[in-house]
Amino acid sequence: MILTVDIGGTHTRLAMVEEALPDIRLAHFRSYRSAEYRDIEKIVRHYEDFTDIKADSAVIGVPGPVLDGTAKATNLPWKLEDERLADQLRFSSVKLINDVEALGYAIDVLAPDDLVRLNPGCHYPDAPAAVIAPGTGLGEAYVLPVGSGYRVFPSEGGHAGFAPSSALQRQLLEYLIADQNYVSVESVCSGPGIGNIYRFLRERKICIEPQRLKEAIEKSADQAGTIAQNALSEGQAEAIATQTLDLFSAILGAEAGNLALTLAARNGVYIGGGIAPQILPFLQKDLFMQSFLNKGPLSRFVADIPVCVICKPEANLYGLANFARKSQQAR
Repeated sequence: MILTVDIGGTHTRLAMVEEALPDIRLAHFRSYRSAEYRDIEKIVRHYEDFTDIKADSAVIGVPGPVLDGTAKATNLPWKLEDERLADQLRFSSVKLINDVEALGYAIDVLAPDDLVRLNPGCHYPDAPAAVIAPGTGLGEAYVLPVGSGYRVFPSEGGHAGFAPSSALQRQLLEYLIADQNYVSVESVCSGPGIGNIYRFLRERKICIEPQRLKEAIEKSADQAGTIAQNALSEGQAEAIATQTLDLFSAILGAEAGNLALTLAARNGVYIGGGIAPQILPFLQKDLFMQSFLNKGPLSRFVADIPVCVICKPEANLYGLANFARKSQQAR
């Protein structure tokens, strides 16, 4: 058995995968709130006690860069080291990889029903693909063809500078830069980014904040989720919530288009993470693809690139399992 662990800023998800089976099947899935634990060891031990199963090895997806088998989880006070974890948790091996890298390895094991297509385009298997995943942070990765297969490489492009592409986005940048010296794409294209956009619209008096929504957000442990839930509520959505998600969708579309151009990702752009499936109706509006395609003389180039939303909640765990199997086969 292989233990797969997907660490997120909000939730950490675990599942077992039987190595000998021809296809990937997750078993004994459990989810934990990351902030309630001081380290990943506590979660793994609790999981093992609950399932009464001991895996031989583990592969762990980490939100942040992994360097020489060590990582510091972004948005969590966790430091991880593969050899130390293997020793403490008594695994034959532990492999750490970036969480969006794991998502890239899920692409070829997802079913068609796990994807929602925003732009049909045309897949070119010998070309790169791109992965972008807004959640607690903004993760990015790229998939390159290698021989008869492929490899996934993580990127820290989510921490690149935010480049506004409209007058309203320029105002958003000015608003944020007044309080911080550097505004990354992640600052406006993530869960916290939704909160930043909402506050900008409220404080610059572009939209009025209704009292009932204000109270709901103040009481909520997931403010971005509360804003999104209001924006998606038929007949009860407030203008400030819908405009927040419209602006978020436009920024995500522009950044996805930037990634498509940077990588010449003619094998597709895949949007994952926790936010995209939840706000799918907003991504299916014209605004997202208009922003994706707004690339001047290269608009026709990106128009031919397929764009899909990954809607399978456990996609990262499937990617971790696929990575583990490919690593075993390469030995």
